[in-house]
Amino acid sequence: MPHGLLKVATYLKNSGYDTRLIDCLACPDGQKKLRMKKKQLVRLGTSERRSAQGFGGRLPNDVKVIYNFGKTVDELKDELRGNMFARWVPDEIWITSIMSYWWESTRDVVKACRQYYPNAAIRVGGIYPTLAPDHAAKMLDLVAPLVISGDKLNLKDEAQSSRHLIVKGEIPAANDLPLDLDLYLEAGALHPNYTILTTSRGCPRDCEYCAAYVLSGRKVRARNATSVIEEIGTKYEQGVRDFCFYEDNLLMAKKNFQEILEGIIERKRELKGIELHSPEGLEIRLVDLELAKLMREAGFRRIYLPLESINHDFISRFERDFYNLQHFELAVKAFEQAGFTKPQDINVFVLFGLPGEDLQHVYDTAIYAANRTGSVIPMLFAVVPGTPLFDKLRPYIDEQGFDFQDLNGKLLPFLEYNRREMRGRYELKVEDYYDIEAFMFRLNQKVREKTFRPGADTRVSQSFRKVFVNYEKAFEGGMPRAYAAAQSAGSYSQQLISEFHGGGESTKRRTRPETPVSR
Repeated sequence: MPHGLLKVATYLKNSGYDTRLIDCLACPDGQKKLRMKKKQLVRLGTSERRSAQGFGGRLPNDVKVIYNFGKTVDELKDELRGNMFARWVPDEIWITSIMSYWWESTRDVVKACRQYYPNAAIRVGGIYPTLAPDHAAKMLDLVAPLVISGDKLNLKDEAQSSRHLIVKGEIPAANDLPLDLDLYLEAGALHPNYTILTTSRGCPRDCEYCAAYVLSGRKVRARNATSVIEEIGTKYEQGVRDFCFYEDNLLMAKKNFQEILEGIIERKRELKGIELHSPEGLEIRLVDLELAKLMREAGFRRIYLPLESINHDFISRFERDFYNLQHFELAVKAFEQAGFTKPQDINVFVLFGLPGEDLQHVYDTAIYAANRTGSVIPMLFAVVPGTPLFDKLRPYIDEQGFDFQDLNGKLLPFLEYNRREMRGRYELKVEDYYDIEAFMFRLNQKVREKTFRPGADTRVSQSFRKVFVNYEKAFEGGMPRAYAAAQSAGSYSQQLISEFHGGGESTKRRTRPETPVSR
């Protein structure tokens, strides 16, 4: 759902605009999945591409299909010249974009709109132009676009209204407005049964590979809790039951979030059947039992936690050393005590595909997460323009001839980088990434409503540990001491902590001063 664009739509409507919506990623009425159409073939780890048309047979292991999701460009053109716009010609066309590695789709939409409405002024905003405004100004087929910050946007300024715009950053006047979901009904579509909530913005962290502070600034700003609860009530009356908190860091404004949860609980009878989601994950250092209980009572049924890697030295390279496994253990325990005890109630993001990683650390992290929570979500890393890590990796990116579309994590852009890093230790292959992703998915398989726990006392788990501890492919000079023999179930998690974090002591010496988990 284009939540930013739908906020802007409310802002425009409040300013006297007559608006229409085309959502190219909306599921067809009555369906739950987007249509997919093969678009290109790409050789992993390279910028080599070819058309997918006419290709048959089995793909080589190092080739993947790039798909077009949702409307195709031709379908968009049909809609632009269809009944909806037969007697209605737009003066301005506002286009949002999401990931920078999808910038080509933004360009295609701009071209289609200019073809049918050459006199309309184009406004492009969203994540991509915010992170890379110069790239957008150059590559989106707009004549002499004006690049401006959202806080400088003035709908009554004739100098702006007469030109194409690349809008970077937030539009403050639209930030706290509700999403205009009525536009779906006006377009003849079903009203969405879910919505996105943005209740806070900004992040003070310095993580090298994250763009949160680039997109929303370092200062944390929270939306008034009363207005959020009122929006939830209004959307509920319109048939919405699922509410997704889409935040840079949901718990940075923890007190405000707790007020929202308490307000929902107070109106529980009026909001029967409501479900809440936080798919972006939670800051594990800020979780405590009080918060976990509030989330459960308000309507959260699944929790997502970022673990990323249990190798503290590795994540420290990316300025991610402000948490440790003790924080993770406390967060998991709090959610378990609050009632999140079923398989896949607590889900853990495990990051892989980072430059300079050793895949053995990814396996270790996946096993630890599966043993602790029973649910692992593999998350391929994508480098983000505008971040310090992107600047550090620029020589490699230029050497490989990559543009943004080549940096999608699923295309393994750092395959060659990591081959060089691991040379002399092991030969890294594309199949290794397939294997590790498949391994994590298999850890999540449910049998008799339970997922696999590597540290359990079952015969299968014991056999698994005996095999895993003797797996020497990725090691140099024998096994790490934590894997010298099969672990008992009770000590397995603590052995992993000790191996990488020194039982907490070395972590405390290496990290910034810790803040209490409870506030």
